[in-house]
Amino acid sequence: RSPGESWRDLVRDSVTLRWIAAGPYHEQLWRFASRERFSSTHEELTGLGGPSVTIEGLNVFDTYVLGLGLPIRNAQSWRLEMVKDGHVIDGVGFAIRAADSLQVLHACVWNSDGELFNGPEAAEIDGHWLTQYTHDEVYDTIAKFEIRVRKEADSALRVELWLRGNEENDLPPGTAHKLDSRLIDLTQPQLARRPNLIVGPFARIFENSIATLSRV
Repeated sequence: RSPGESWRDLVRDSVTLRWIAAGPYHEQLWRFASRERFSSTHEELTGLGGPSVTIEGLNVFDTYVLGLGLPIRNAQSWRLEMVKDGHVIDGVGFAIRAADSLQVLHACVWNSDGELFNGPEAAEIDGHWLTQYTHDEVYDTIAKFEIRVRKEADSALRVELWLRGNEENDLPPGTAHKLDSRLIDLTQPQLARRPNLIVGPFARIFENSIATLSRV
């Protein structure tokens, strides 16, 4: 427990701020697996089930990791620290899934090089969508982001990506700069027909990358 952190905060974080599933970056993208099932076949990924995950080793595959999240009706924010080698292109974002499933229905990612990663801006896979957003801020080895989510109407979700100040950028420590703001249409067929939706953290990591969740 950190100084000034209550037991209530500690318990809440242990429940909500954790990575719950993972899936490799290929045509089976949306078939996420729980810690036990995924770890048994992909030993390079460690930490699944907790707030920090890493892929150890070289020549491993790009992997998406899925955070627990909260019901879409609740406003929420989380911080995500990304640590990577300089040549690696990672991604941070959010995912929407059904409350009773690990199936990702819609996901969005901002890539560390500010560009599109191995494909178009939006791609449909088995009826589900992955959208990539471009931005002007590029990070080399370490960055801490803040993602803020709130429902603006029955049919829209506002998502904002903020960059926190650290030693690798020009922002003063403790401050944040908004990189992007997007409005997600909840009337898309794969979302509209699901009554209970969850939105939560989503990231793509590669060899020796680390993704760590923390509260705002």
